Amino acid sequence: MITRAEKNKKIREKILYEENAKKIKKISKIAGIILGSLVLIILYGMYIGAKIVIVNEVKITNELIPSSFHGTKIIHISDILYNSLNNNDLIKIKNQINEINPDIVIFTGNIKNKYNLYKNDLEILKNFFSEINAKLSKYAVIGNNDDDSFNVVMENNFKILNNSKELLYFKDLSPIEIIGFNTNDISYDNISESNNYKICIFSNPDKIEEILEHTNCNLAMASSTLGGEIKLFGKPLFDNHKYNNDYYKIQETDFYISNGLGNLSNIRYFNHPSINFYRLTKY
Repeated sequence: MITRAEKNKKIREKILYEENAKKIKKISKIAGIILGSLVLIILYGMYIGAKIVIVNEVKITNELIPSSFHGTKIIHISDILYNSLNNNDLIKIKNQINEINPDIVIFTGNIKNKYNLYKNDLEILKNFFSEINAKLSKYAVIGNNDDDSFNVVMENNFKILNNSKELLYFKDLSPIEIIGFNTNDISYDNISESNNYKICIFSNPDKIEEILEHTNCNLAMASSTLGGEIKLFGKPLFDNHKYNNDYYKIQETDFYISNGLGNLSNIRYFNHPSINFYRLTKY
């Protein structure tokens, strides 16, 4: 015969078992929510944050801009970092650019990540750059990750400015000046002063102060930072460049830094890959 003490013991054990089962169920539920949230956050960073390319449109107003260039549309892209982007990604980006119908397209370097490009890779990249349309001209400067494959890809596609400049004319005799710097091996030997409206393009943004000591850029464009890939409160987390925000006003120079199109970690948060779209206006 079961005594009252034994009966109470069994009751207490049953209650304890049920309480533990409820705790385990609750903990499992919380753990499932946390794990599910982490998976969703990672998937968002991979397939939305790193893949959806946005267009940043900016109006650039300066009285030095020739009347013939009033309303000119400039597209600025950078940091393909192939193969963080595949061929389908590049086709979508090319279509986004061509829908804007730009007059000038500028690429500020880094077609590749830190691995060698093979024949098929080079063909994909050649096709991408050749199928980008520009009514006036296309310019490129080499990036810190680029090697000889940069010239192979850009040949007959973009004009490579290697510490050199070009006067770009449209409709009349008043040009704008495009100056491209190789920030891996920068030189100012071929850069002379003029009164033209100047657009300076280069890869490493931290060279801006040095460049401005040698020429008065009205508009400067750089890249390489990827915006840190992750931003909190608008500030890049993982980038050690001095200049890594989207925009700076340095003396009389409007300085814009591209967030790039590719990725190093294949994850982005609060910082989509982007196409910079500038409209030049005289007033």
